[in-house]
Amino acid sequence: MQAGTMGWLDRIAPGLRLRRGPHVGDHRITSRGLYILPTRAGLLFGAMLLVMLVTAVNYQLALGYALTFLLVGVGLVSMIQTWRNLLGITLRPGRAEPVHAGEFAELGLMLQIASGPERFALELHVPGSAQPTPIDLTPGAERLVNVALATTQRGWLSAPRMRLESSWPLGLWCAWTWWHPQQRLLVLPRLETPAAPLPQADSEGSDLQGRSRGDDDFAAIRPFRSGDSPRRLAWKAMARTGADTLLVREFEGGSGGLLWLDFSSLPPILSTEERLSRLARWVNDAELAGLRYGLRLPSGSVDPDLGPAHRTECMRRLALAPA
Repeated sequence: MQAGTMGWLDRIAPGLRLRRGPHVGDHRITSRGLYILPTRAGLLFGAMLLVMLVTAVNYQLALGYALTFLLVGVGLVSMIQTWRNLLGITLRPGRAEPVHAGEFAELGLMLQIASGPERFALELHVPGSAQPTPIDLTPGAERLVNVALATTQRGWLSAPRMRLESSWPLGLWCAWTWWHPQQRLLVLPRLETPAAPLPQADSEGSDLQGRSRGDDDFAAIRPFRSGDSPRRLAWKAMARTGADTLLVREFEGGSGGLLWLDFSSLPPILSTEERLSRLARWVNDAELAGLRYGLRLPSGSVDPDLGPAHRTECMRRLALAPA
């Protein structure tokens, strides 16, 4: 359907109760939530039929009557087929992985028809997307569609109200339905760029940084990571190998310290969002460096640990921290 027509429908939708939802769980398209209107081509087709009918009446053309009513039948059959192309489709929300603010989130959506004919030339319109997503469905098979959503701020992002439409087979009619899945995804704070160096802590787990690996026994040479001490740079190894990247020495043993990432210890000149952005970057850097770290926020703290589950919990706390 033309963009102007759909814009007009969007404006009057609240009054006509076209905006139903959000839909909990699976949503099956029924005749109650399915709408259809002629497209611009359909309006021109109707005007042409009217001219043909007037001409046949004026000149008493039997073949003119036959052709006109034949084309009327084609238009009506096309309307029924367009309407049935959407009827009975089941829509199901899928998974959505957390992303950082400013990145595009991918919302997974499942479409399925249990039985009946194949469905062709469906289009899923998502607010903010320049182009609709084309979809064809085969009976008994699920179709996964990934929808890109722009993110601007941290916190929960609810799935938008989407429009599934079709003008198949002749483009004379456009049938559509609204779908607003009750689904949300978590948007994490932006990662501070460029990254500030990790803070320091001591082996007793205070607000100073210790090392997760001691300095007693030499273990290996590895690439430099954000937060590594410059004193660990392996100058001889870099000169010997001619490496373009910085190399550091890694040791084993020692007491092994704890790294605390504390919201209150950050400079007061930073805003709340800038502090959370820096802490999010430090969580990533500490995880990559293999350091055991904890998180302190005004709303609570997370005990020091290491691993994907610990990182996920820290990022969740940062994303949902009060503004």
